[in-house]
Amino acid sequence: MLDRKRQEQLKINSTFVVPQKKEDHSYVLLDKRFLHLGDNINFNLYFKNRPTQMTLFLQSDTVVDMQQQQRLQEVEQVFVSSTEYHQYEIFVEEHLQKLIQDTSLTLDEKTDIIYTSSTELTHSLYDNPEALENVQRSENIVMPILQSILYNDDTIASYMKIIEHDYYTHTHSLNVSVYALCLGAALGLKEEKLILLGRAALLHDLGKSKISYEVINKNGVLTQEEFDEMKNHPSLGYEIAVKIGINDKNILDGIRHHHEKLDGKGYPDNLKEHEIKLFPRIIGICDVFDALTTRRSYKKAMHSFNALQIMKLEMNAHLDMKILNVFIKMLHK
Repeated sequence: MLDRKRQEQLKINSTFVVPQKKEDHSYVLLDKRFLHLGDNINFNLYFKNRPTQMTLFLQSDTVVDMQQQQRLQEVEQVFVSSTEYHQYEIFVEEHLQKLIQDTSLTLDEKTDIIYTSSTELTHSLYDNPEALENVQRSENIVMPILQSILYNDDTIASYMKIIEHDYYTHTHSLNVSVYALCLGAALGLKEEKLILLGRAALLHDLGKSKISYEVINKNGVLTQEEFDEMKNHPSLGYEIAVKIGINDKNILDGIRHHHEKLDGKGYPDNLKEHEIKLFPRIIGICDVFDALTTRRSYKKAMHSFNALQIMKLEMNAHLDMKILNVFIKMLHK
């Protein structure tokens, strides 16, 4: 049976791209909706002419003309070699923003393409969290999401249809970024501030790369010792962010303090009330909501209504209720 996300994507005629581990596959399926007339393709494209055989479809350094565009429409799937996948990722980053103005696509199609592609880009980011290129990559991922939100008031509803509810660090981080950008916009933050907020949310769990694999992937509730180790991830993420060249105080604050609580019982710095700035308050709410509505091996995904009810009634000493009220209204537009 198809999972909920795939069902929703098929409803909007999406080309559902299943992320593949590039170390285990020679070729990776790509989304041909990124390829437009006049684009310069700096990687080879392949198609399957037999179940086990790939054939060159378009050569690298080709500019897509009318004839090639027609051929792309006729072939069902195109692939890129795993050795050239990084070039494809760069191409995607550069072309995501063009989607916002593409009048041939519906809002649901745009958000589907942006979210699916951003999932893969975020996966690559978290695979190598200390790469210096992540400073720019974080902005490249955030910008098309933000533009889609500013472009249409119904974007959050569109994203809610396809947001991934199986927990992985990279999908969780992307989800938190989407929620944070929508919430920040609802709070009236300016575009420059929203870019910083989206990047902080996307990078908020960088420190989990320094936590032991057994703790991160444990099938069950953490012991106290394991939880104490997990509590180090905000400060570790802060250190990674500084190391790769992030110096904006708002981003660093969002990464380090997203687990602080208004009553002072959070971590790592036991901040309380006014000591907790806006970014951690926003990211904290989005982080909790996505964690509650995410499916893990030891728990089912909670319905959004039940998650919000718990946040409202049981976490009123931890979360900023004024911001949470805006979040609730935003989700129920």
